[in-house]
Amino acid sequence: MIRVSNTPIEGIDYEAGLAQYQMERIYHRILSTYLRSVPEILDTLAAQQEGDLDGYITTVHGLKGASYGVQANHIGELAQDLEFAGKRGDVDFIRQNNQQLIDETNALLARLKAFMDAQG
Repeated sequence: MIRVSNTPIEGIDYEAGLAQYQMERIYHRILSTYLRSVPEILDTLAAQQEGDLDGYITTVHGLKGASYGVQANHIGELAQDLEFAGKRGDVDFIRQNNQQLIDETNALLARLKAFMDAQG
């Protein structure tokens, strides 16, 4: 695999991820797992926002952790805000901001997919 650490992925602090995992190959595996698993999480968030608040909190917490784990810090922050809103019972905040989280995460996934596809 060609080292591409100077290639930015908008929305991911790639250099911090490399520093965290210390091997590009391992970091790329983690990024690949994120890319495969997050769409299902987003589907769950879309379905849960109007119903099961506890389930929503758990799901958005998982997205937060996964996003911080790959250094997608902006997505992690958005998810954290929604998690805390859920814990406060602020359903209006969730209704107003959940779609933004989904849209921005989908955009990040598209950029990440393009990056990973370029790696071969």
